Amino acid sequence: MICYILIICCGLAGNVLSKGSPSSSRLNSPVLSVTSKQLVIQASQTLQLQCKGKAQLAWTSPDSVHPDQGRLSIKEYRCGSQDKLYCSSLTLSGASARDTGAYACKYSTKKRKRQAAVYVYIRDALKPFLELHSDIPEVVYLTEGNKLIIPCRVTAPDIPVTLKKFPEERLIPDGKNLIWNSKHGFIIPDPSYQFIGLLSCEATSNGVLYSTKYLTHRQANTIFDVYLNATNPLKMLRGETLAINCTVTAEWNARVQITWDYPGKGNSSALITNRIDQSSSNIFHSVLVIKQLKDTDRGVYSCNVQSGPSTRDTNTTLVIYDKPFISVKYRHRPTVEVAAGQDPFRLAMKVKAFPSPEVVWLKDGMIAAEKCARYKIDGYTLIIRDVSEEDAGSYTLKLGIQQHNLYRNLTVSLVVNVKPQIGEKAVSYQDPGTYPVGSKQALICTSHGFPPPRIQWLWHPCARNNTKGLCKLPPSTKRTLLPVPPNYNHTGNKILSITERTEVFEGKNKTVGVLVVAEAQVSGVYRCLATNKVGKDRRNVNFIVTEVPNGFSIELERVPTEGEDLRLACKANRFLYTDLAWTMESGADSGASLALPNSREGVQGEYSDTVLLKMKNVSQEHSATYVCTARHGRTGKEVRLEKRIDIIAQEAPLLLRNLSAQQVNVSSSITLTCPAEGVPNPHITWYKDSLKLQQGSGIILAPGGNLTIERVKEEDEGVYKCEATNQKGSVESSAYIVVQDSAEKSNVELIALSCSCVVATLFWLFLTLFIRKLKRPSSAEVKLDYLSIIMDPGEVPLDEQCERLPYDASKWEFPRDRLKLGKSLGRGAFGKVVQAAAFGIKKSSTCRTVAVKMLKEGATASEYKALMTELKILSHIGHHLNVVNLLGACTKYGGPLMVIVEYCKYGNLSNYLKSKRDVFVQHKDWALQPEPMKEGAPAEGAQKQRLASVTSSESLASSGFEEDKTLSDIGEEEEDADSFYNKPIAMEDLISYSFQVARGMEFLASRKCIHRDLAARNILLSENNVVKICDFGLARDIYKDPDYVRKGDARLPLKWMALESVFDKLYTTQSDVWSYGVLLWEIFSLGASPYPGVQIDEDFCRRLKEGTRMRAPEYATPEIYKTMLSCWESDPKERPTFSELVERLGDLLQANVQQDGKDYIPLNTLLTSSSPAACSTSSSSHCSVEEEAQDSDSTFSYECSGGFGYMNTRRAQEFNTFEELSLRDRALPHQDYQTDSGMVLASEEFKCLIWSRGKPRHSSSHSFGLKAASKRKEPVQSNTYISSCALREQDCGAASCSSSMQEPCCSPPPDYNAAVSFFPPL
Repeated sequence: MICYILIICCGLAGNVLSKGSPSSSRLNSPVLSVTSKQLVIQASQTLQLQCKGKAQLAWTSPDSVHPDQGRLSIKEYRCGSQDKLYCSSLTLSGASARDTGAYACKYSTKKRKRQAAVYVYIRDALKPFLELHSDIPEVVYLTEGNKLIIPCRVTAPDIPVTLKKFPEERLIPDGKNLIWNSKHGFIIPDPSYQFIGLLSCEATSNGVLYSTKYLTHRQANTIFDVYLNATNPLKMLRGETLAINCTVTAEWNARVQITWDYPGKGNSSALITNRIDQSSSNIFHSVLVIKQLKDTDRGVYSCNVQSGPSTRDTNTTLVIYDKPFISVKYRHRPTVEVAAGQDPFRLAMKVKAFPSPEVVWLKDGMIAAEKCARYKIDGYTLIIRDVSEEDAGSYTLKLGIQQHNLYRNLTVSLVVNVKPQIGEKAVSYQDPGTYPVGSKQALICTSHGFPPPRIQWLWHPCARNNTKGLCKLPPSTKRTLLPVPPNYNHTGNKILSITERTEVFEGKNKTVGVLVVAEAQVSGVYRCLATNKVGKDRRNVNFIVTEVPNGFSIELERVPTEGEDLRLACKANRFLYTDLAWTMESGADSGASLALPNSREGVQGEYSDTVLLKMKNVSQEHSATYVCTARHGRTGKEVRLEKRIDIIAQEAPLLLRNLSAQQVNVSSSITLTCPAEGVPNPHITWYKDSLKLQQGSGIILAPGGNLTIERVKEEDEGVYKCEATNQKGSVESSAYIVVQDSAEKSNVELIALSCSCVVATLFWLFLTLFIRKLKRPSSAEVKLDYLSIIMDPGEVPLDEQCERLPYDASKWEFPRDRLKLGKSLGRGAFGKVVQAAAFGIKKSSTCRTVAVKMLKEGATASEYKALMTELKILSHIGHHLNVVNLLGACTKYGGPLMVIVEYCKYGNLSNYLKSKRDVFVQHKDWALQPEPMKEGAPAEGAQKQRLASVTSSESLASSGFEEDKTLSDIGEEEEDADSFYNKPIAMEDLISYSFQVARGMEFLASRKCIHRDLAARNILLSENNVVKICDFGLARDIYKDPDYVRKGDARLPLKWMALESVFDKLYTTQSDVWSYGVLLWEIFSLGASPYPGVQIDEDFCRRLKEGTRMRAPEYATPEIYKTMLSCWESDPKERPTFSELVERLGDLLQANVQQDGKDYIPLNTLLTSSSPAACSTSSSSHCSVEEEAQDSDSTFSYECSGGFGYMNTRRAQEFNTFEELSLRDRALPHQDYQTDSGMVLASEEFKCLIWSRGKPRHSSSHSFGLKAASKRKEPVQSNTYISSCALREQDCGAASCSSSMQEPCCSPPPDYNAAVSFFPPL
C-alpha cells in the first residue's frame, strides 16, 4: 500500500515537472518537485524529492542523513525537452525524527550558488524534540552583540513548546525580545543577563511531558578586585613565617593568571599555591609562604593578575624587626578638655608597637566599652559619641603583648566642660507669676554646668505708660546688674539678699542662686544669667506686682435691693491683661447677652486697671450673671470672670414681737424693744402719746429699734408706739407704760454690784479665750504638722517649703481625664486616699493601678497648701525602690488637687506582721516541711489567740486612715490573702524588711529630708516582698489613731519619738534613727505595740530620759537588739547613721542567709518538739530567766514554753528596762489591755492596764518582773517601775486564788512583751 502511494506521488510529481517545467533559459536556480517551504511526513515513511536545473545538481541534508547508512539513494539523469535539463531524485527510506531538517538542491559548480530547499518535519509522537538533553544540559554560548538561539527544534510544526528558566520562571515569547521558530527554536535577538542560566524547553505529546535543557554561558575577562591580606607596610619579626594571600575577584566565566614579584624570587625562596573559590562568587587565591624570614627578605611583594587583555596588580612592603616593643606617649598633655555635646570625640595616644598589642581602654578602673555603649575603640583611639558630663573621668590605655610578656599603660584625665543650663527653664509654659504688693519673695535660679557657673541677676522695670498688656522688653533693652551685696538705693524693689550656693540635686552639683526681694513694689523683669567659660544661659522671671488676687478679680460692695444702685468693679493687672469689658447674661438663657447701660468708667491704678459698672435703681430684671472679659497679654486669649447677682426683692416690714404694757419704778431704767424685719431694713420711729421721740437726755434711741429711758420720771408714763417703715409700707405696735412712785426704792447698789460681777466674769472669760487663741498655732501650721516627711528645717524653713520648693509641671502633671477614680482606700481628718486607674502614666502604654491623695470637700486654703507642700517634697525627693514614689499630680485649674503615688496592695507592715505570728519559721527551708499535727496544736492556737489580743486595740486606725470596705472588697482581699498571707515568714524576711527601711531612710537623709513619724504603720508592703516608706499626711486621722497621744494642743506618736523631739521639739535625721530603733522592735516582735503595758505619762518620759529602755523582743537576735540600743542613745551624735545601719543590717542579712558566723543558735536544736517552727507548750505560758556562772563567762538561757526564739550565746547588756504593769482581774468590756488610744499626759485621765482572762489571779504572782527577780534570788531595787494600780490586790476581783489552779487568774501578756528591770547583782 505504501509503495502504491509513493508510485502515485512520483507519477504526479513527474507530471508536474514535465507539464509545468519552465524553459532552460529560466532555470537560474534549481527547482524542487515540492513547491511549499515545508513538508511533514510520519516517521518510518520514505521521503522522495526531485530537483531539476540547467546544470549538474547536488543535494544537502541534515547531519543525521549519510549515504553510508544505506537509507539514502540519489539518482541523476537528464530530463526536459531534448534532455537539456539536469534532474536528480533523493529517496530516504525509513525516515526518523532525527532526520528532520532542511533538504536543499543546488548546482554543483561554485559559480552557481543558488539553491532550492524545503524543510522536512518527520513527525514522531515519541520524539517531539529533534535533540533531547534531559540529564546533561547542552551549553549555549552567549556572545555580546549577537543573537542567542536556544535550539530546541521540534519534529512537527504544530507542537507547542514552553521555555522556562530555572527554577520556575516561565519565559513567554512576545515576538520581539523572544521569538519562537519551530525550525530553529527560541530566538533572542538582543540577549541580556536575564537569559543566563539553566533554560529548558518543554512539550507534551500523548500526555507525556518532554523536556530538553540548555545552559547559557557568557565568557568574560573583567577583574573586579585584587587585594592582599596584609597591611602596608607589613611588619614581622625575624625568624617568623610569612604568608601573604593574594585574592582576586573576577567576573563569572573569567579565567585569571596570578604571578608574584618579591626580593627572593631569583632563588625561589617562596612556596606559592593557587586555588579557586566559586562558592558564592568567582574568587581566585594565590598564597606566598616564606619560612624563617631573613633580613634579605625585606622589600616589596607584588601580586600581578592577568585575564585576557586585562591586568591588575597590588603590593606591600615587608619590614622585619629584631624584637617586639611598645612605646606609648601623650598626644598633647595629661589632661584633655572637651565640650559636652561634641560628636564624636577621639581620645588618642601616640603609640608605636610591634607586634600589634591587645588594646583595652578603662574608664575609672572599669572597661570603657562595657560601661557605656557610646564608647568605641578604633585602633589605639577611644571614640566617644555625643560627649556628656558623665564621660568625665580618668581613662587608661592598656597595651599588652601576652606572648612576649610585654605590657604598657598610660592614664589621661578627661574634663568635660558643660555649658550652663538653668533648670527652671525646663518647666512647661505657665502664666507669669503675680506677687502681692509689699510681700517678701524669693526668686530661685538653679543652674548646672562645668566649671560651676556664676549666677548674676539683672533687672529692668516695666514701663509706666504700658498699654499693650504684658511687660515685654525688646532684646536691646539695657538691664541693670544687681550688685552683691545688694545696694539699697536701687531704683526697683528693695533687695534683701543675693546668695549663691552649691547643692547636689539628682546626683549633680548645681549652683543655686537666690534673690530675696524684701518688699514687692515695682513690676518688672528679673533676669538670671548663668555663665562659665563654655557659655551662658539666661532666664527671664516676670515679676508682676499686684494688689488683686491672681491679677484678675471682680469686686462687689454688696448685693443691692430693688431700687438701690449696683456697683461692680472689675480689676485686672495692667501688665497681664488688656481690653477689659463688661457683659451681662440673663438668667433664663446664659447664652443671651443683654445690653448694658453706658454707665461704665475706667480707672487706671498703679498696679491694676479697673472698669466700674454702675446701674441705678435696679430691679428684679437686673438679676443676671455679669461677666468681665479681658485679653491675656501673653497668650492673646480672652479670659472671663463671672459673678451671679440676684437683686434682693423688697419686702414690707414685719414686727417680730409686739410691745406689751409694763410697770416701772421712778428713777429706774426701762428698755423697749421693737424688732422688725423687711427689705430693705425698716426704719424704726418711736412715738409717745402720738408725739415723735427724739434722742435726748435720758432717752436713747439705739440701732435695731431699741428705746431706753433712763432715770424714769412720772411724766414718762403714757402710750409708746413704734413704727417700722420702708419703701413697701409700714407697721406699728403700741403699749402703755405705767410709772410707779414707791416709797421703798429698789436696792440700786445691789443691782449695780451684781452687774459688775457679771461683767467682770465675762471679761475674764473673754480674756482667757483670747490668750488661748493667740497661743494656738495657725491653721496652716496645724495642717503642715500633719506631714511626716519634710525638708530639713535647717535647709528650708517649714513655713516656706511650699513656696521655695519647685514643682516641674512638665514632668509630673497628669491629665485628669486619664485618671479613673475607684474605691476609697481610707480617709483622714482633712484628706482621703482613693484607688484609681491611670492610663498611660510614666509614658506607659498600659493601665496602672495607683493611689490618689486628695482633699475632702470644702478644704481650706491651708489644707490645700499642706497637700501642695507634700507634692513638692515628693517631687524633690525623687525615685527610690524603698519609698512610695510620686507618679504624677493634677494641679491645673478645673478640678481638685490630686497627688498620684504608687499603690501597695498588701497594706502596712504592722498589720502584715501580726498576721504572720502563727506561720513564723526560723529559716525559709522550714516552710517546705509539712506541718505536724501534734497534741500541742491547741496550745499553739491558744498562743495565737494571746498574740492576737496583744494588739487588738491596733485597729484600722493604725494603718493611717479608716478603711472603707464593702462586702465585694472584702471578698477580693480574702482571695488575695489565700495566696499571700498564708505564706510563712522567716528570720531573713524580718532582717530584709529592716534592711530595706534603712536603705529608704538613707536615701531620704541624702535628700535632706526628715520623716518625723517612722513606724511600722507607715511602712507599706508591695510585690516581691519590697517594703516602702510612706507618709499618709492629711489622710491620717490622728484623733482616732491610738498611736498618737495628746500633748497640749497636738497629738504626737510619743512611743516612737526621740528624747530631743519630746522635750525640745527638735526633729533631725538622728531623731529618725531613734524611731527606726522602735520600728526594729515592732518588726522583731511581729507587730506588737512598743512599751507594752506602760502608761504614757510624765513619769514615762522622765524614766526614758534617765536611760530606761525596752527589753529585747522575742525574735530579736543579740545583734539586732544591740542595734536597737545604739539607736536609742540619749546623745544623737552617738547614734549610728542610716548609712552605717544599712551596712550593718546588710552584713546580718547575708550572714543569716548563709547561716555562718552566728552569735545565736536556733532554739529548736535544744527542744524535743518534732516541729522546728515552734516550742513545746505547757500549761504555763511564761518564760523564766536564770543566770548561771560558768568559769568567767555568764550565759543567759531562755526556757521558752509559749513561743520560740533564739538562745543568746553572749552576755546580755545590763541596763534598766521598763517593768510591765501588774494586771488585775478588772473587767473592761470590749477593751484590750493596751490603752494607747485616748492616752493623754494629764494624770486625771490615766487608766490602769488590765489583762482579763476571766479567772482568779494567784496572789503570789504580782508581775513577771517580780517572779524573775525572785528566781534569781536578787533584791528588787526600790526604783522598780510598778504601777500603783497593779499592786492593789483587791482589784483582781478575788482575795486569793486556789492552789489547784493551773494558771494565774490574770495572765500576763505574751513573753516578748514582758518589760522587766534588770540590775547587776549586788
